[in-house]
Amino acid sequence: MASKAQESSSMKALVVEDNTVQRMVLSAKLHNFQCEITLAVNGKEAVDLFVEGKKFDIIFCDKDMPIMTGPELMTMPWRCS
Repeated sequence: MASKAQESSSMKALVVEDNTVQRMVLSAKLHNFQCEITLAVNGKEAVDLFVEGKKFDIIFCDKDMPIMTGPELMTMPWRCS
């Protein structure tokens, strides 16, 4: 399930990663840059966030994930709107 890892900052980052350790490591690194971090464990969860109207300044996305892969997610036309 998608969750917000940090409440306030100037840059909004989306981390889409199915591996728990990788999510934690990347979140910790982004935390050092005062990013507002939102996590998703697969591409479908990321799609749901965009459908809800969420906007992000940067997206970090794994290539190989269950349900929807990174390349499938990145080709979605609404992600840049």
